Amino acid sequence: MKQIEFTSKNVKPFTNWLKRFASIDTTLLLEIDEDKQKFLAKSYNDERSVVKYSEISFVDAGFVVKKNKETKRIKAGIYNISRLMKIMDMYLNTEFTCIFNYDEVLTGDAKDYAALSIKLANKETKLSVECTSLNIFKYISDDLFHNTIGAVDEIISFNFTRDLMSKVNTLCVLDNDDKYMSFYSKDSKVYAKGKAFEQLIYTNEIEGSLEDTKLDISKLQFEKLDDENYQISMGEDRIVFKSTDSITTTVISMVEKDEKFDKEE
Repeated sequence: MKQIEFTSKNVKPFTNWLKRFASIDTTLLLEIDEDKQKFLAKSYNDERSVVKYSEISFVDAGFVVKKNKETKRIKAGIYNISRLMKIMDMYLNTEFTCIFNYDEVLTGDAKDYAALSIKLANKETKLSVECTSLNIFKYISDDLFHNTIGAVDEIISFNFTRDLMSKVNTLCVLDNDDKYMSFYSKDSKVYAKGKAFEQLIYTNEIEGSLEDTKLDISKLQFEKLDDENYQISMGEDRIVFKSTDSITTTVISMVEKDEKFDKEE
C-alpha cells in the first residue's frame, strides 16, 4: 500500500469545492493528479442530463503535498460527499494532515490507482474514511468530457452573470406551475423563459449565428449550477455553462417538451 500525504491549515476551500458536486449526486469519484498538482472530478445525475466537471489546484484547495518520486493520478471513491465534508470540517482553523492510502488495481487490462482510505489527523483528533470501490462509478475520462460531452456545435454564445442567474432562479421558484424553462434567442437578444416569466439575458454582440433558436431544459438541472458568472454556449441538444470564476463546466442536456410546456414564442 502506498500513500500521498497533504498538510493543511484551512480545509474550507477544499470542502467548498466538494460542495459543488453534492447537488448532483451523493457519491463522487475524486481524482488526485500528482503530476499537475490538482484535484478534479466529473459528476453526473442518474439520467446523465447534467454533467459537471471541476478542478482545483492543491494550493487553491489549501493543501501542501509531500512530494513522491513517482507522480500518479489516484482515484478516490467517495460514497457520501456530505459526510466527508462534515468530517473534514472537524479540522477547521487547525493544522492537520490528510493522507490518501492507495493501491494499484487492475480492471481488465487497465491499471488504476485506487484510494483505500483517507486518514485525517491533528494533535487532538484522528479520523478515518473508507473509500468505496471504483466499480460503482462509470468513469468519464478528461478526453470524453472535453471533446464529446462538453463539446457542442455552437449556435450562440453569450455571458450570463451571477446576478442574472440568481434572478432567473427566483423567477423559476415563483413560476412553480411548470418544471421546464428555456433559453432562446430572437431579434439578436437572448431570453430565459418559463411558463409565467420572460427575462432578458443578453443583447447585441452575440457571437455565432443570429438565427432564432430555443432550447428547453429542466429547472431542477438549472438549479445545480454554482453561484458564479458564466460563458454559455448553446448547441442543438445541450447548453454548456463554463464558469469564468473557477475551472468548472456544467453541461445540461435539452429535454423533450411535453404537452404542458408553453407554446412557441
